[in-house]
Order: sequence, then C-alpha cells, then structure tokens
Amino acid sequence: MKKYFLLLTLCSFIACHTSENKKLILGHWQAVEWLVDGTAVDRDIPGTTFMFNDKGEYVFTNNGNTEKGTYKVDEDELYTTPDKQQEIKVRIARITKDTLIFDMNRGGAPELLTLIHQ
Repeated sequence: MKKYFLLLTLCSFIACHTSENKKLILGHWQAVEWLVDGTAVDRDIPGTTFMFNDKGEYVFTNNGNTEKGTYKVDEDELYTTPDKQQEIKVRIARITKDTLIFDMNRGGAPELLTLIHQ
C-alpha cells in the first residue's frame, strides 16, 4: 500500500510540475543574459526573444533571424521543433512568472540563457 501511495504522489507531482511549467512558459520573453562556460557573451541580447502561445507554437528571434515552429513542455524539458527541421531539447533550469533560464549545451560548451517575462 505504501508503494502505491508513493507512486501516486510522485505521478501527481510530475503531472503538476509539467502542467505548471506549461502555464508559466506562455507569453513573450526577452533575453537579459547569455553565459557560455560561465562567461557573458554578446549574442544580440536585446534582439533575442521567445514567444510561446497556448496552441503549442513558438517564435524565436535572434540576430535579426526569426524561427517559428511548435513546442511542448515535459517536466523541466522544452522541446522545440522549427518548421521542417528536427526537434531540439533544452533543459528549463528555472521558471517563474518573471524569469526563464535555459540550460543548454552547444558543441560541448555549457550555456545559460536568462530571459524575463514581458
């Protein structure tokens, strides 16, 4: 009986966590900091934005380029699929109503992208 209760509690937590992250990610996000290997880099921070809607669509803008596609959130993972391209997975290191931090790895270099809700 204890195992069943523990399993049910764990499943409830995961479902609630995923559901909460799906709600929190909605809206327009503006980059404020981009770290590569712990060092701040200038990757067009003011021009880096994400917009996530409740239909599972997103728009990413960086360096004057715009990428559109679909997305899904599963626990602390964000899966984006740009139009006619392969799915990309990014870890959501932190998400609140005001702050979103992506933990990424591009070519072996750890990256943290911090965004604020607009």
